[in-house]
Amino acid sequence: MYNIKLLNNLNDKQRQVVSAVRKNLLVLAGAGSGKTLVLVRRIAWLISIENCCPKSILAVTFTNKAAKEIKMRVSQLIGYKEQQDIWIGTFHGFAYYVLRIHYAKAKLPKNFQIIDNEDQKRLVKRIINIMNLNINKQKHSIEYIIKCINEIKNNCLKNDKKNILNIPIYKIYDEYQKLCEINGVIDFNELIFKLHKLLLNNKDILKIYQNRFQNILIDEFQDTNSIQYNCIYLLYKKNYKVKITIVGDDDQSIYGWRGAKIENINYFLKDFHNVQTILLEQNYRSTSNILNAANKLISNNNSFRLEKKLWTNTNNGKLISIYFALNEFDEAKYIINYIKDNLIKKNIQLDNCVILYRNNSQSRIIEENMLKNNIPYKITGSIRFYERQEIKNTLSYLKLISNYNDDSSFERIINIPKRGIGIITINTIKSIAKKLNLTLWKASNFIINEKKNILSKITFNSLKKFIYLIKLLKKNTINYSLPIKIEEIIKSSGLWNLYLQNNYEKNNTQINNLKELINSAVQFVKYKSNHNINKKDNLIEFLSQTILEYDSKNEQKENKNSNFVQMMTIHSSKGLEFSQVFIIGMEEGIFPNKTSLNNDEYIYEERRLAYVGITRAKKKLILTYTKKRHFYGKEINSLPSRFIHELPNDCIKKISYLDNKKNSTNTFITNNNFYLGQIIYHNIFGKGIILKIEQVKNNKKVKIKFTNIGIKWIMSNYITTYEQ
Repeated sequence: MYNIKLLNNLNDKQRQVVSAVRKNLLVLAGAGSGKTLVLVRRIAWLISIENCCPKSILAVTFTNKAAKEIKMRVSQLIGYKEQQDIWIGTFHGFAYYVLRIHYAKAKLPKNFQIIDNEDQKRLVKRIINIMNLNINKQKHSIEYIIKCINEIKNNCLKNDKKNILNIPIYKIYDEYQKLCEINGVIDFNELIFKLHKLLLNNKDILKIYQNRFQNILIDEFQDTNSIQYNCIYLLYKKNYKVKITIVGDDDQSIYGWRGAKIENINYFLKDFHNVQTILLEQNYRSTSNILNAANKLISNNNSFRLEKKLWTNTNNGKLISIYFALNEFDEAKYIINYIKDNLIKKNIQLDNCVILYRNNSQSRIIEENMLKNNIPYKITGSIRFYERQEIKNTLSYLKLISNYNDDSSFERIINIPKRGIGIITINTIKSIAKKLNLTLWKASNFIINEKKNILSKITFNSLKKFIYLIKLLKKNTINYSLPIKIEEIIKSSGLWNLYLQNNYEKNNTQINNLKELINSAVQFVKYKSNHNINKKDNLIEFLSQTILEYDSKNEQKENKNSNFVQMMTIHSSKGLEFSQVFIIGMEEGIFPNKTSLNNDEYIYEERRLAYVGITRAKKKLILTYTKKRHFYGKEINSLPSRFIHELPNDCIKKISYLDNKKNSTNTFITNNNFYLGQIIYHNIFGKGIILKIEQVKNNKKVKIKFTNIGIKWIMSNYITTYEQ
């Protein structure tokens, strides 16, 4: 029927996948092995060679982007009309499709709506208030409760109360479900939960979809959770007319924290009849050195792993560079200099380069150095540091304290944290401000001083307390240093407790970002001190700096055709590839993450994440780690990541800030021009401050108070000064 050369330009293993007779297939597809290509051609083969009806094909992906790409490529092979008859989409999209048809059997209203995460939060808060539950907000935050609700659904735990460790959670869950039912809504995870329940309890409906979808193909199978797996099994359920093809890579299973079960691939081999396994190991992306390093690293994972070994026909390529930096500033300067020397000077497209990191908070220093050096960059998969909600709220407090008449800042924080000042009150203040030609601050003071019945008594008192709070913060912090001022305002304003309540994991992103803001103030003051810049108006200058950076980033974001260095978390990089890849912060406690250090399964996932990062690189891979790193204003000694030690020596080249001044990006200078109060660094004793200097012949003897070991006398030729 179709004149298509579906086996052209494929290797032997790829041909096996595409041309296999109809059967259950496990395609274990390594990174860069062409899995989407074989998936698309397999669909076309089933239609054109196996004579399967397009309507019998169900292709399931995890993202709308992936579904769109598969649709486009299938359409190019078999034609748009036939492609329309194939069901291609996400798990949630398929669930929604089925539930819309069978809404009555699923016990849903005909026009049921799906609620988002913000709506979930409102419902949970309402339930806590209605039920008058005595909830420890730090231990059982709204986010934590929602996480538990989602886990119950994703893992089919509704009737297993033993799995719910926090006693009030299952009560909230039951009430939450009742409210959703009354309101005629379901949440995102409920879609799959309802689909599973529908198929499980209605054999007639299950049979409809078993008869229709006799060819099911699932992409990224390693990312499926328990309930998604159970839905696929129900559609199959030893009905040998239904054939399942799963495509995935257990070595790239990196979403365990959101319910993905790496063991589902092993379950598939046991639960489905006569499965043929085909390994796609030939890589078309990376050089041999990169692949050998990735293979050696991932071989340290044993739990549930199906062994395979990536290989390529290309040459060895460049060695993997591992740069040992003194600290995060040296790390950033090394990266900047590398980009200048190896990309900009050689007119190589910047978007061929990506900087990857384990946590979003690592991006700040790199961002600041990019801006200082006029290197355009684009952050993918996260909000820029100074655009993040908690940072913008803190900066608004700082701006309002600096300038009472800043209407934008006033409006942003008047009810953050919530203090009972709603939109009606804000509109009243705006109305008076407009009528009397006043700022919002002055209009608020007018209302307070007039004491008329403009506002209710409760709202009046809330507004009065807010005005008093801002005045008090300004008065109490007027003589504080910038970092302490910011820390005090974060805590006294209530922002710290607000974001602390979101702490359902040990590593609270919002709290960490607030700490990083304080750290940026520490570095700002240090920079001014080291360069003898006037110390007055630190807050105003700091705020100006953040505004300039914000504006610069907005200009970059608007210029869609510009050439950017890419920046993103390793999670966000999955499925992408770049010629030049940096992975920064390769240190114990950062990567692997500190929350995983005492759990083997978590370490396995962190190693898979490192494997994903390494296999993004096509030509050049650079890993960096530091001797010391500042964490929220404190300097600590770092340990290199275990993943660095697991790489083969013949694939790597080690570079250190100690090698020579040129390689260390001129960050460090040794000299005799010391002065009292100067911050210095010693290779063994770490950071210290100079207390006294004595001349000894042609050298100097320096008395130093070290952060970690106390006071020591050191000869000046053994001291390294730090120049930011």
